[in-house]
Amino acid sequence: MKLYKADAIVLRSRDCGEGNKILVLYSREYGKLRVMAHGVAKPSSRKRGAVQLFSRTNFLIHQGRELDSVSQCEVVEMFPALRGELGSISQASYMTELVDVFTPEGEPNEPLFLLLVATLRLLALKDPELLIRAFEVKVAGLLGYRPVLDACAGCGGVLQAPLFFSPAMGGVLCSACKLADPDATPCSRGQVEILKILTNWDPVRLHQLKVEGSTRKQLQTMLQKYIRYHLEGELKSAAFLSLYGKA
Repeated sequence: MKLYKADAIVLRSRDCGEGNKILVLYSREYGKLRVMAHGVAKPSSRKRGAVQLFSRTNFLIHQGRELDSVSQCEVVEMFPALRGELGSISQASYMTELVDVFTPEGEPNEPLFLLLVATLRLLALKDPELLIRAFEVKVAGLLGYRPVLDACAGCGGVLQAPLFFSPAMGGVLCSACKLADPDATPCSRGQVEILKILTNWDPVRLHQLKVEGSTRKQLQTMLQKYIRYHLEGELKSAAFLSLYGKA
């Protein structure tokens, strides 16, 4: 028997009969994994709590021919504050879906795993809207899609107003380069500076940042357009988040 250990967050689960579930995990050691958890949906299963959505769990996994299976599992963190309120559930769902759809299986990215854990911990304590914005831009950066914010993404020149944000061209544009992307979104220098802060600051510091409502809305528009462009589609949880997650 080939066994391996994984410290992982449960991103998604699907029932597949007889009390079994297929789990999609994001692990510190191996990146995204898809595993079978036999019998975990049965009321008598001792593994049931350890495979709940958003749980951080230590897994012992048996390597199979087609699909690996959970041999043992022990909860590390349950993030209980996320489970009692619809807004928190929608925010956590959006984050885990973002990681799921952005990452291929079997490619480890420890900084991404640690970012997901840290943000899940903070959602119930800090400004959730700014945490989501920071999570979006940091995930993009960790996966090779970091937006260009220090110079024009088109010509490389110094940024001077008016400015525009272009998912297709990879960041902020000057007025001349905006002609190459008619769909680029107008933005201010202040909004660009906040994007830099969201990119670079530790999430635990974001409660120090004061951002007015109109700027928050514009940042949401810019980053969600950026994500849609690179994913070539809409996240299922994005609409739910807009309704209930206040982000």
